[in-house]
Amino acid sequence: MNTFCGNRMRPGSSPKPGSRSRDARWITSRARGFTLVELLVVIGIIAVLIGILLPSLSAARQAASRTVCQSNLRQIYTASLLYAGSFNNYWPPGHFDLISGNLHRWHGVRPNDSAPFEFDRGPLKPFLQTPQIKRCPSFEPPDESIGFELACGGYGYNAGAFGSGTGVPGLGTLIMSLSISEFERRVGNVPAKVTMIRQPATKVAFADTAMALPALIEYSYVEPPLDAFGNTTSPSIHFRHRKRANICWADGHVTAEPMSFTYGSNVYGADNAQALLGFVGPSDNAWFRRD
Repeated sequence: MNTFCGNRMRPGSSPKPGSRSRDARWITSRARGFTLVELLVVIGIIAVLIGILLPSLSAARQAASRTVCQSNLRQIYTASLLYAGSFNNYWPPGHFDLISGNLHRWHGVRPNDSAPFEFDRGPLKPFLQTPQIKRCPSFEPPDESIGFELACGGYGYNAGAFGSGTGVPGLGTLIMSLSISEFERRVGNVPAKVTMIRQPATKVAFADTAMALPALIEYSYVEPPLDAFGNTTSPSIHFRHRKRANICWADGHVTAEPMSFTYGSNVYGADNAQALLGFVGPSDNAWFRRD
């Protein structure tokens, strides 16, 4: 029997006007695409996946920034050792003529006290390839035109104990008896020798730093809990890596440390805890002094 089983059509016959085969109806229904409900379901699934993945991606990005930051600190430390090898085993100067001139830092020199520091004129320039090494990828000052340590890049140096003698315990009386020029010549401009740093694995050399005005600005130094006179200081270690700060120790190893403690407010009246500024280690300068 010569019939087409699907529609029971005889040879030579044609479908009635306006009729469709079941195959044609199936093809037409498949060609209509998603319904509104189906589309909303897909969008909802995508939104859920994004919500699940975003925290992981953010954490991975922060971990990568912390790793880059640690590499930067190691390179700064290596440059400091190369400097010491070229200058009679002295650590790089933290500053030069800080009171009378205030134009020189361990990371650069500026033409006047309101201009940014220029890396190319700094003491570490011969040993670092680019100024970007001293910029933490997780720290961007709110306004790069505000601050008194412009272009230091977000890393600080333990200048009181390593880059000068201003933080050495017992020098408070001597400092008060000296003229400015004598202070700078005998204390402020004289860094420590590498051999003066005892137990270097427990002494802070460089770290993530900032200062709150209350807005965060770049800051060139790691401040210890106490100054040479025993007074409390304004903390500058910045715990910006998921509430940890990268610390480069005097033996060259780098760790991410949590905040040990902080003071309520700094000299500018800013809330240190809110700004994530504080200290590592005990409160007696044990991790910040030479011996």
